[in-house]
Amino acid sequence: MRALHRILGARHHDTPWPATPLEPTPEAIADAVIARINRTSALWQQFAVLGDVVVVDGDTARYHEEVPVAYVHDGGLGPEPFAFVVTLEYGPDHDQVDPFDVTVPRIAENDAAHAHDASYLHPVVRVHRGGRVVATHHLAENLENHWNLPDVHHQPLVLFVKGVLSDAG
Repeated sequence: MRALHRILGARHHDTPWPATPLEPTPEAIADAVIARINRTSALWQQFAVLGDVVVVDGDTARYHEEVPVAYVHDGGLGPEPFAFVVTLEYGPDHDQVDPFDVTVPRIAENDAAHAHDASYLHPVVRVHRGGRVVATHHLAENLENHWNLPDVHHQPLVLFVKGVLSDAG
C-alpha cells in the first residue's frame, strides 16, 4: 500500500519518492544496506518484488526504501539511474526441495564464497546502469536472518560496492 501511495503521489502530484541522503562511499552504502536488511519486513514479505534502492549520482547518494523493482525498471526513480537495488530472494528452485531432507546437498550457513548458490532467503544486490543490470552480489544466507557478520556479510559487500564505484568513475 505504501508503495502504491508513493507511485500515485509521484504520478499525480510530482512528489518524489522519499529518500535518505548518504555519503557515496562504499562503507556508507554498505552500512545502510546492512542496517535495512536486518530490520525490514517489507522486503521479507514481498521478496524479489520490493527492493531498497541506492541511487548514486556524482557526489551524492540517496537511499529509497521499499520500491517495487518493476518501478525502477520503468524509470520511476529517473531515467536509467545508476543504482544498487537490494532485494531478499530465495535461490532458484528452492520450492522444489524438501527443506527437511538432509540428503540434499546445501551450502553452509554464512559461506560468503558460495552465497550465489544459496537456496534459502538471502539479500541480493544488483547494480543497474543504463537501464540494465551490470553486476550482482549475493550475501551469504543466515538461518537466523542476521546479515551483519563483519567478515561474512559487511566486508564482502563493501568490496563489491567499492569495485562498482571504481568502475563507474
